[in-house]
Amino acid sequence: MKKTLLFVMIAVMALTLFPAVTGISSAAADSESPVTVETAKIEKTDDSCSIKIIYPVLSGFSSADKINDTLHNKNLDLIGFIRREQAYLDDYRKELPAEEKYFPQVAIDSSFDYNTSGNILSLVTNTYEYLGGAHGMTTLQAYTVNTKTGELYSFNSLFNQKSNYKKVILDKIKASIDKEKEWYFDEAKTFVDEAKGNYKFYIDGNRLVIYFGVYELRPYAGGISRFSIPAKELKGLLKDDIYNQMVNAKPLEKIRLNGTSVKTQFKTYEKDYVLMVPLKTAAEILGYKVGWNSKKGASVAGGYIKNNVDTYYTTGSRKIKLTPAKIIGNVMYVPVAYFSEVLKEDVSYDGEGIRLFTKSTVTPSQFDLQSTEFVRADSAKACADMYTKAVKERKGVIQYGLMSPQLRTAKKAGFEEMNWVTGVSSPWVTSYNIKDNGNGTFKITFHWATSTGKSPDTIATLTVSKVKDQEYYEISAIKE
Repeated sequence: MKKTLLFVMIAVMALTLFPAVTGISSAAADSESPVTVETAKIEKTDDSCSIKIIYPVLSGFSSADKINDTLHNKNLDLIGFIRREQAYLDDYRKELPAEEKYFPQVAIDSSFDYNTSGNILSLVTNTYEYLGGAHGMTTLQAYTVNTKTGELYSFNSLFNQKSNYKKVILDKIKASIDKEKEWYFDEAKTFVDEAKGNYKFYIDGNRLVIYFGVYELRPYAGGISRFSIPAKELKGLLKDDIYNQMVNAKPLEKIRLNGTSVKTQFKTYEKDYVLMVPLKTAAEILGYKVGWNSKKGASVAGGYIKNNVDTYYTTGSRKIKLTPAKIIGNVMYVPVAYFSEVLKEDVSYDGEGIRLFTKSTVTPSQFDLQSTEFVRADSAKACADMYTKAVKERKGVIQYGLMSPQLRTAKKAGFEEMNWVTGVSSPWVTSYNIKDNGNGTFKITFHWATSTGKSPDTIATLTVSKVKDQEYYEISAIKE
């Protein structure tokens, strides 16, 4: 039932990066610096496209940089895929009559949650992609690490290897499927068997959560399949250190700020399948001041909200219709979409948690600034062309993105030393020639100049190949 959707986005604008630092209270006090989670944001939008990637930046433990690198590469590859598909869509649109050139707005919306169980930090990125068609797709990617030792856990490394943990967990998953057979494909249990105990997972306080992607076990309407197992049911199976840290930890609560539970949880309710939240409490968490006028109602950001009225706005914005506001016991409730659609805040709800992210302006990272221009190459020649152009324009992130994982690892430190802006102001590349050697290699001749005249040419030979089981090309070697 999985499909590759070849719909993507039109060029977009406006990049911003807003981190907020959150401290983690854990037993990592032995380390020289506290464990922290920063919130970084990449955003580009226009009339046809919305891209928003809110991701964590970790520090304070030995494997933090490794996870950060993984997340940066994940973001870069996601953008590269989207931009390549965008090019296909642009070409397709050119062939259509004017009256058929409209496409719905495509979107990527990614955020994250994290929780701690003693020294164990577990974070989950949640990415929704809409590339056209009937609906989008949501994917999870989890990382679980011991912030004291730096160990990145695999599923099997959580358990005593002499125990029968694989059978116990397999039986629990199958029993859960049997309880709700109508939600699952007939072959769901067979799919679980084929995983052979190598499950995707995260730790949420005192619970081990095993998850399967959309369409893996059940239809789209069923969403991501999660199987939550309390630590107490895994005593003797989990390693003692892991069990002891998990057993008294608390799972994430419904209201989450900058990726983790808000200390004071507020009450919500649903009306006609719409989640309603208390206006004043949620707005103040996001930094807004809420006033009251007996005739006009509650005031936020220059707009007024009245009881039982479905119109919302702010100063200078157009009016938007949503589920009417409702006053219950002196508390005004508004639909959760008010915060994202009217106030334009980073607030979302997926049926599991309400996620609010606050903003603190910082200098955008050069990596994120350049990453929004990255496009995956759909041919060897395109790969060589893109790389050569990026060298001329001194865009290190684009060069890096076109490389194989192994070459990225080898070249990363050099790019970082230059803060991803390659070369120097003088000499500079004035032009270049690309020769296709016909064997997967390309000879690049760069012509250089300074303010006083021509500088000697340099030559680089690229080895380019198609990635196995993929539809793009990458550079596997560079000889200079």
